[in-house]
Amino acid sequence: MKIIGISGVAGAGKDFFFENLNKKVECKRFSLGDELKKEIQSYCLESFGIDPTNCSREDKNLIRPCLVSHASIKRKKTEGRFWIEKVDKRIKNHIFEQVKTGDMSEYSCITDIRYNQYEKDEVYWLKEELNGILIHVSQFTIGSNKRKIFVPPANEEEASQNESLKKEADYIIECEKFIGSQSKIQNLYFNMVTKPFLNFMQKIN
Repeated sequence: MKIIGISGVAGAGKDFFFENLNKKVECKRFSLGDELKKEIQSYCLESFGIDPTNCSREDKNLIRPCLVSHASIKRKKTEGRFWIEKVDKRIKNHIFEQVKTGDMSEYSCITDIRYNQYEKDEVYWLKEELNGILIHVSQFTIGSNKRKIFVPPANEEEASQNESLKKEADYIIECEKFIGSQSKIQNLYFNMVTKPFLNFMQKIN
């Protein structure tokens, strides 16, 4: 079974990694954050006129404190399990169907593993309950002093978790921000990031 959890700060390229991978192998996307956005959608539309399920990055940054606060309260009341339980059954049912049909070629990708705070938090769930692997994605530019300048955490919540997620990762991606046409970027990304990852997956499966 190929179950992947993708971690990294906002804007680091988690969704881009998934999209590029999905062009090369069949993937099924799961997201903890999607459940949060659906739960708080009505409030955000009524209060701010912003749909968290379909908005620009600029609008998402505006409502991010609201999303983080709501998610954090739910997590604290359940020691990190609230959003996990929202998607756990769907993932396990999907895996069961794969086993039943005998077709194990598809990847199941959880595109937003963000926490390793509680004993049975998202990293534990991914690795111990789903038998998956954790990827950590980061993106950087090269500064004038030739040092890597990484996309920083969007808030204190991300900052508090990012190093722990990276430490727990089974595979680490540090990718320079590419410049050029979309097709050029996709090809560069595949050759430099996705292809080596697929080679890694072949070795461990």
